[in-house]
Amino acid sequence: MSKPERTLWQGSLENGDTLIVTQNFGRIMSGSSTVHEWAWVNYASGSWNGEEGTFIAAAITDDVDDLRLQFNRESDLSIGLVLSDRIESSIVHQETALVGDASWVRVFVRRNPDGTMFTQSLGFDIDNVDPAYLQAVVLELEATVREAVGLPTA
Repeated sequence: MSKPERTLWQGSLENGDTLIVTQNFGRIMSGSSTVHEWAWVNYASGSWNGEEGTFIAAAITDDVDDLRLQFNRESDLSIGLVLSDRIESSIVHQETALVGDASWVRVFVRRNPDGTMFTQSLGFDIDNVDPAYLQAVVLELEATVREAVGLPTA
């Protein structure tokens, strides 16, 4: 983290490491050492499985691994809500379009920890979609979301 942020939630993972949640970042600590740190803008969604005590978040880019956090089974259910909220709070605006029978793309405007905004796109089951058509839809969605938040569209 570039500058200290207020801790929104802090608790133990199953292995004894500490998870610290702030507005823009998550951090796993082992004693006084940082084991792993990430920005919430790197994830598209997350889900909590209370029976297993796990939270899994899907990475939005190939250069970031999915996030899997293992808590004790008796962990407070609110941690799933806190983590999902951190991911969702980085989304300023989003639009989704179907590009096939069960295929879709979503374009987000996200806010970086430094306050700058940027766009991201995410596709689901798009392997069989014509690449030219897919690119045209993504560009149209990107222009729409950028215009909605006052970012340049060209």
